[in-house]
Amino acid sequence: MLYDIDFSNLDEFGAAAQSVEATLNCKACLISVVHDEALAALGRTSVEPMAANQTASARDSICAHTVRHGAPVRVPDISRDPSLRDLPTVRALKVEAYIGVPLRLSTGEVVGAICGLSSEPRIWTEGEVCYMVAMADLIESKIERHILRFEQSQLSKALAETDAILSALAEFPDRALTVQSASGELLFVSLAVQTVIGLDSLDMLRLPRQVNAILDSGENEAVLRLETFGRSGPEVRVQILPIKSGLILTDWTLLKT
Repeated sequence: MLYDIDFSNLDEFGAAAQSVEATLNCKACLISVVHDEALAALGRTSVEPMAANQTASARDSICAHTVRHGAPVRVPDISRDPSLRDLPTVRALKVEAYIGVPLRLSTGEVVGAICGLSSEPRIWTEGEVCYMVAMADLIESKIERHILRFEQSQLSKALAETDAILSALAEFPDRALTVQSASGELLFVSLAVQTVIGLDSLDMLRLPRQVNAILDSGENEAVLRLETFGRSGPEVRVQILPIKSGLILTDWTLLKT
C-alpha cells in the first residue's frame, strides 16, 4: 500500500532533511522509503549525484543497511567497514561517516530510513542518535498521516463505485443477480432471486459460501443444486464475474426440470 502513495513534491520532508543537515552540521541528509527493490527519496538536501534520480537500488544504498538492521546505525569511519565502503552511493557521494535511523509504522513494519552523511570520519554522539530518533518519530507521523489520507481517498472511491454498481444492477429486476464482497458479505440481491429462483431470506445467506466454493475450485461457472433449509433446492447455472472495488457479481439462472 505504501508503494501506491505519491509522496512527491512534499516540501515538509525536504524541510525536515534540511533541519537534520543543519543540526548535525553534516554533508547531507536523506529521508527514503522502500519501494519494490529500491529506496525512493521523500526528502533530501542538495546531493548532486542524486539530482537526476530520486531512487537508488536497495543493494546499492547505505540506508538499506539501516532498514535491514531495524535499529539506529552509527558508522564513524566507512573506510574501515568493508560491507559499506564499496557501495556505489557511498563512492558517488564521497561518504566517510554515516548515521541512520529506521522509519517504522505503527504496525511495526520498517518502511525506510532517515540518515545523515558526513564527508569526513566523525564520532556520532548519543545526543545525535537521540535527535535522529526524535526526527524519525516526526517523519513516521507524517508518513502515517499521508497513508491515512490515501486510505480515506481509496475508501471514498470504492464506496462511490459500489453505489454506482448496485444502482445499475437494480435496473435488471428480472435477472437473478447477487453481489458480495471478497470476504463473503452479501451486499446486493435482486428481486428475481426470490421470485424466479424461489429462495427465501435464509436461503440467500448461503449463496456467498457456494460462490466461494466455486471460486476456490478454480472455476467461475458451475451447475449445482442450491443449499436450502428443509427442502430440496433448485438446480441453477452459476456464472461469477469479479467487478470493481473487489466485488463479486454472480448470475443465477434457474434450470428447467
